[in-house]
Amino acid sequence: MPSMGVTMSFEHLLAPGHIGTLKLRNRIIMAPMGDCLSNVDGTVSDNQAAYFEARARGGAGLLLVGSVSVSYPYGSFDERQTAASDDIYLPGLIDLTTRVHRHGARIAAQITHNGQMSLLDTANGRPMLVPAPPKAPKPDHISTMVTEGEVAAMMWAYTQPTSQLSYQAATESDLAWVVERFVDTSERCQRAGFDGVELHAGHGYLIDEFLTPSMNTRTDGWGGAVENRARLLVDILRAIRARLGPEFPLWIRINAVEHHKTDGETFEEQLRVIELAIEAGIDAVHLTAYASTDVATGPTDGYAPHRYVKDAVGSLTEYARILRSRVAVPVITFGRMEPDEAEEVLAEGKADFIVMGRKLLADPDLPNKLIAGRSDDIRPCIYQYRCIGNIFVRDSVHCVGNAQTGREHDLAVGPAASPRSVLVIGGGPAGLETARVLSQAGHAVTLWEAGTRLGGMLVHAGAADPLLERYLGWLIRQAEQNGVSFTLAKSVTVDDVRAAAFDEVVVATGATWGRPPLPGAELAHVFTVPELGAWLRDDGDQVGARVAVIGGGKAGLSLADLCHKRGRTVSVIEPTHVFAPELGIPGRFRLVADAEANGIDLVARATVTGIGEATVQVRVDESDRSIAADTVIIASGASPAPGLADALRAAGIHAHVAGDCHQLARIEGANLDAAAIALSLS
Repeated sequence: MPSMGVTMSFEHLLAPGHIGTLKLRNRIIMAPMGDCLSNVDGTVSDNQAAYFEARARGGAGLLLVGSVSVSYPYGSFDERQTAASDDIYLPGLIDLTTRVHRHGARIAAQITHNGQMSLLDTANGRPMLVPAPPKAPKPDHISTMVTEGEVAAMMWAYTQPTSQLSYQAATESDLAWVVERFVDTSERCQRAGFDGVELHAGHGYLIDEFLTPSMNTRTDGWGGAVENRARLLVDILRAIRARLGPEFPLWIRINAVEHHKTDGETFEEQLRVIELAIEAGIDAVHLTAYASTDVATGPTDGYAPHRYVKDAVGSLTEYARILRSRVAVPVITFGRMEPDEAEEVLAEGKADFIVMGRKLLADPDLPNKLIAGRSDDIRPCIYQYRCIGNIFVRDSVHCVGNAQTGREHDLAVGPAASPRSVLVIGGGPAGLETARVLSQAGHAVTLWEAGTRLGGMLVHAGAADPLLERYLGWLIRQAEQNGVSFTLAKSVTVDDVRAAAFDEVVVATGATWGRPPLPGAELAHVFTVPELGAWLRDDGDQVGARVAVIGGGKAGLSLADLCHKRGRTVSVIEPTHVFAPELGIPGRFRLVADAEANGIDLVARATVTGIGEATVQVRVDESDRSIAADTVIIASGASPAPGLADALRAAGIHAHVAGDCHQLARIEGANLDAAAIALSLS
């Protein structure tokens, strides 16, 4: 996002709006995201309530609680899915809405039956309710790039003692029950203080399964023509209106299209469904997209877009523009937009409201910072996909760049009761984040950095990934604004620390990067990442035309992408079958697909046996292969550097540790360490 300061008023994004009778203070809506933050009985947890309250306090106009089950535990994805199917859930739901309203925001429940994704049914030996039994999956090759731990998590529903995979093609009585469950849940949400209800009619859940011809192969009155396939949605909407009346805000989330399906939903047919839904009484349309689950890039092609391109044919905002020209109700859109891009979408009349998901996970205070003219202070999302990706592997929603996301209750750090003087040693991401959170809590923080600039390895990472460069800039600005004192080019000894006599010491000196014990690893054309610092910033002839990157993690793929953009031919050598395992699954699949599309040679299950003057020798599946390389980049092999922390402790000086100096956990681990230190000193 460009620096906008106070020069942009965001007059459309921050203008009041309304959805039916629901009045909103601005046009920013928090995306409905399954969060797995509930307690294991579907009740609202302390962290979940605090998670939503943080976004209300941060200034969003409307919060959507995603994937609220209408029939929990039946028809549900996970035991930690938010439930509103019985009065036993009312106390937690009432507390949630009360906490949100306290800050002037509004809150709505997105209600759903998970259909063929009701894995809690499978785990407990119950059939999953569907319009018709689905086709057997045929995942593409990228979809298999998951770790053993991820496979175990993704297969949990099929590996319990009670597990049974079966389907129940919905009968008339089943569908009458479904309608009643949606009506009953809507009424309960109204009693709980929710300001509206969004029906989830997309993303492959039960209502959508009836809408799409790819799954609805019925020949009765619920299948065939689009009006028949829309019948379940329309019946639910009419029944809710009959129970709750015309004033209660009610709308739908619906796919514009389904990607990668020859028999999927088309925009023209979906427009007809929307027309029927409007006739049934909805107040708005939240337009999304879906894709075949057999295609690894389905999420980032559909409901979690990986880029925003203005006026791009087939983009969500273009579908929204067309829809808005045809309907009289508000249109809600989204799509990885920066605030200035969202403002432009609204100003050009393409939509009425903008949904933000990942950006509000990274910075709950984004709306308030826009209001205050402090857009440069917004913590950027670095798109590591550990938010949505966590749900794929049965983890709660979290954020690499914001340790508190999903832990707002557990990691609540307030002003320090007894402010202390703190020395932070190391100015990389761990040191900067620790300095930031401690100074924000009121401690007096001094940071010593051995190098001549701040950032550590993030300087090099940012050269290959602009999102990380932006994140580093934000870290430095925030530390400076909070009054952190910096000393650069400061090599630190135990005696230095003892003489300085700070109340607390934090060691955040990062990892060391070595060369693997391979024949040829010391050749002149072999470089570790830090040794390429000048080339990463300015290009040049240090790197030849043919590049082999050893290590297929996120760093390796980002370096390969940079080499490709600078005209090099690139191979990435990875000993496992999984590239970029640090990323959440949707982001990993996207990065791999883009690398393949760019012609980068991804060599999996490859063991490097030696490096020659112009080749790298590898062994792949019991076969030897020679990869041409004028330059070899070592993008793996970092190891913790605990030396200073150990020396301080040996000298009787207590030292906290943060980041890769004690364990390789990258930005996410560094931020968790910083939060834990701040909590211990609060």
